[in-house]
Amino acid sequence: MQQLDNESRLHYPQKLGGRLRLKSYLDELPGVAIQNMWTDISGIDGTSPERFGYPTQKLLELLERVISPSSNPGDVALDPFCGCGTAVHAAQKLDPRWIEFDITHLAISLIEKRLRDAIRGIDFEVHGTPKDAEAEGARNLAVRDKYHFQWWACALVNAQPFEGNKQGANSGIAGLI
Repeated sequence: MQQLDNESRLHYPQKLGGRLRLKSYLDELPGVAIQNMWTDISGIDGTSPERFGYPTQKLLELLERVISPSSNPGDVALDPFCGCGTAVHAAQKLDPRWIEFDITHLAISLIEKRLRDAIRGIDFEVHGTPKDAEAEGARNLAVRDKYHFQWWACALVNAQPFEGNKQGANSGIAGLI
């Protein structure tokens, strides 16, 4: 113990009652230290089949690699800014417990379509969006925010807003199928 102390290999806790610990250094341990740069996952380019047009979109493989070791079976994955839904897609593939939300109906409808196209028979609930054009929620959304209403209406027929979400000549949102 004295030799370890002479070599500054002991860590003395600041708090009373804390445990004395042995210092270990990475260059003395077996194996290779975990790296913080992954070069085996490519990016999303203009021809990528995963491309949804979000500027901050990540590859599904990357999010699976992040979520898998950082969670345990039964955990719930949370993504409060889900964008095009890559994290929810990865979480669903690994362990189907997740909560994701976004403030735009465009993102929410994109995620719904993405999940239904990728995972046949998936069952999930969406809260906070109108269910059909006759619902009070749809009228409320149209009064509150006409552009979000138009994005939501595009999603009803599986259309994507023209050029992302840019306004057209009539100051509205046009959809493409």
